[in-house]
Amino acid sequence: MKRQKLQTRFSIAIVGEGPTEWAYFDHIRVSRRYSFVLKPELPKHSDYKTVFKKGKELASKGYDLVFCVVDMDTIIKYRILNEFNKVCKSLPKKVVPITSMPCIEFWFYLHMLEKPLFRLYNSYDDFYSTLRKKIPDYEKTRKYFEQSKIFSRIEANSGLNKAINNSNQILQKNIDECSYSEVSLVLEQLEACRVCKKKSKCLTCYKKLISSKKNK
Repeated sequence: MKRQKLQTRFSIAIVGEGPTEWAYFDHIRVSRRYSFVLKPELPKHSDYKTVFKKGKELASKGYDLVFCVVDMDTIIKYRILNEFNKVCKSLPKKVVPITSMPCIEFWFYLHMLEKPLFRLYNSYDDFYSTLRKKIPDYEKTRKYFEQSKIFSRIEANSGLNKAINNSNQILQKNIDECSYSEVSLVLEQLEACRVCKKKSKCLTCYKKLISSKKNK
């Protein structure tokens, strides 16, 4: 009797700090029909250590690539950047930190710009008035994300393509001197997985992506 060749399926998970990240990536998963698992199912506001702990747990359970989405403003505020960088270097290769400075809302803002913005915002509060110029009704609440259709709104008029292009141009600069978001790398990886149907190893594919896009 011939032995059947096992089918290998690569899997991706995304872990966020709170409801904002969960709401955004849930929208992306549904609207673009990407295949990934979103954790935790009932998100709370948590710190980066909790996010990384969950990421390592998922990696140990067999996920091939785990993106941990983290805002940097709190890390900067409490002056624990060196500690954060040290922890990042100790993570398993399959667990990938995805950071935004000051917050993931900067990624939303990039959807509405015709060209990248090279300016440093140190906190969400510092950035909030700028964000409200483009999204006057923005609220950081679960109810708002459920009812406002904000993510569909910012994606109108090629918003997602603008965000990816703007983000990648910023990431090629010195990100210590301006706000940025690495969420573009997640979106490009998910798109690459959809195209190749996960025939290639996700981690190898991701390494190729960041080597061509990032200059950190």
